[in-house]
Amino acid sequence: MFCSLDEALEDFRQGRFLVLVDAQDREDEGDLITAAQFITAEKVNLMLAEARGMFLFSAPEELWRRLDIPLIAPRHGDAKTPRFGVPFDARRGISTGISAQDRAYSVRAALEPGAGPEDFAIPGHVLPLAARPGGLTERQGHTEGAVELARRAGLLPAAVMSEVLTPAGGMARGRQLQDFAAHLGCRIVAIEQMLTPR
Repeated sequence: MFCSLDEALEDFRQGRFLVLVDAQDREDEGDLITAAQFITAEKVNLMLAEARGMFLFSAPEELWRRLDIPLIAPRHGDAKTPRFGVPFDARRGISTGISAQDRAYSVRAALEPGAGPEDFAIPGHVLPLAARPGGLTERQGHTEGAVELARRAGLLPAAVMSEVLTPAGGMARGRQLQDFAAHLGCRIVAIEQMLTPR
């Protein structure tokens, strides 16, 4: 079920889903991810229904600075703590912001080249994550891995992701992630596969 990095990059370019897993000695968890620029209401709905984790939008810190989306200062965190931002919505083109259609629209709006702070309302329903400036050399987490996949695929360096939970609500690991990927018909790629320079 694990694929080569080249296969993963091609799937990402085609807008397909991947399960991104981290090291067994870190969290040994998987996130369902896809390129942010290709997000649709149907994909958001699938992520919420199948992966069951939080719906997250990962991008480099400079995007959130440009849009004036504040990052949340961590409390009792460490080097592994994800860098969350304040949730936001697009100011125009949506309804209440919570629907799959609205969340997909807000993600795509944030990636528009001319987008600025005046285009987004806070608080909202899209939860941003900021990749560390040093990428995977600084933190080998799902946030940095997903952004790096998008970058290496030649896409906008941004991804949407959701942690994969079991039907009972626990974190999916190992064989559970393989069964999940088989169920969705997507492939698995490990963060370690991107740790060598390319």
